[in-house]
Amino acid sequence: MPWQQLHFTVKADEVELISELLFAANALSVSCSDNQDNAIFEPKDGTRLWEQTQIVGLFDVECDMDDVLKHITLGLTPQPLPPYHVDILEDAVWERAWLEHFKPICINNTLWICPSEGENPNDDKPILWLDPGLAFGTGTHATTALCLEALTELPLKGLTIMDYGCGSGILALAALKLGAKKAYAIDNHPQALLATRDNAVKNNIAEESLIVLSPAECPTVHYDLWIANILLNPLIELEPLFAERIPAGKTLLLSGILDRQANELLQHYDKDFILQKKLERDEWLLLLLTRK
Repeated sequence: MPWQQLHFTVKADEVELISELLFAANALSVSCSDNQDNAIFEPKDGTRLWEQTQIVGLFDVECDMDDVLKHITLGLTPQPLPPYHVDILEDAVWERAWLEHFKPICINNTLWICPSEGENPNDDKPILWLDPGLAFGTGTHATTALCLEALTELPLKGLTIMDYGCGSGILALAALKLGAKKAYAIDNHPQALLATRDNAVKNNIAEESLIVLSPAECPTVHYDLWIANILLNPLIELEPLFAERIPAGKTLLLSGILDRQANELLQHYDKDFILQKKLERDEWLLLLLTRK
């Protein structure tokens, strides 16, 4: 089937945020190029980008692009939406092509993230088998990597985890691989829920260990750890829900925000949460808080 491509023309310092927003809006892939169309996949700190960069998000043909653009506009506020256009791309096996660029990653020498068709690392560390392309989250983006590293450093054995805005399910699945007893994975994108369930099957995760739900189905249960790797504005809007559902003394991991956005976010969380730790990578932050 054909696909939709959303093209933006942006400045180099806007690439990471637009990439994050495209993935959060359920892009199957994101690539960057100059006018000669020399692609860079998953740009990282130190990778040279052009002064005017073309960034392209690939979407399912049935995806509502008006909703995508609304999501990106909200995430950019108060910045304006960059110049864009949408076109149709004929069928190709794009998700498999991404496997050429997704290599095994070892998180804190504790957990492997590997493509499902890759080789077994052959050591005693747990392995999370994951395919990129179905939904955002393979461990390569700074915010996901920060969350994964935080999980490897927390005592998870026997805990109940919430991954709110789960994308591919990578954080919920990682927590289970690291000893959590049960995980809830919530997202408002149907493709993310499908991807999470598919990745659970790839990893032989029992149905009773991972509960995949929409936000409207979010249960009131005792959560030991709540993770939300989303974006600034949704995190601000969700603070009352988090405060209601997270018991006193329990941990909240927030990511998906830039360093310059931290003070604004904390103004909304200070009344209910205590900041314990702040971690930074490539201008992206992870905040570890506890419920008062």
